[in-house]
Amino acid sequence: MTGLDVEALVQAAMALAAEAGERGDPPFGAVLVDPTDTVVARAANRQASSADPTAHAELELLRTAASAGHAVPLSGYTIAINAEPCSMCASALVKAGVSRIVFGAPHESHMDPDLPLADVLARTRRPPEVIARVMAAEAAMQIGRYRAGRSPVD
Repeated sequence: MTGLDVEALVQAAMALAAEAGERGDPPFGAVLVDPTDTVVARAANRQASSADPTAHAELELLRTAASAGHAVPLSGYTIAINAEPCSMCASALVKAGVSRIVFGAPHESHMDPDLPLADVLARTRRPPEVIARVMAAEAAMQIGRYRAGRSPVD
């Protein structure tokens, strides 16, 4: 691994998540780092504001990166997210060929389907490296504050 500051990346994802929460979207954010350790794309969840159930931060990030010319496979790229990706996003990240996934808060068992990242990657031919639970307590607290009083499907 390079000199990548994974805590700084998760903090950047948390800042994007805070912006999403402020506009009424679930508080999830993601950043994409190229092989030279440069952040090349940022995105946040837009499920509520776009009325799109697939507008998770990770998918929005892949779309942003593609629009900026970062074509798949994203070999050597790192994605940092404030929370463990859901199975839909994990599958998309595998399909995109990212080399490393860094995340903060662990899998939330209320997810439907309840399929943690490890389970998705166990069925993958070339799984990315995973750096888990970076700033996990802080990231989980941020999500928990949003979830208080909301439906568990958010």
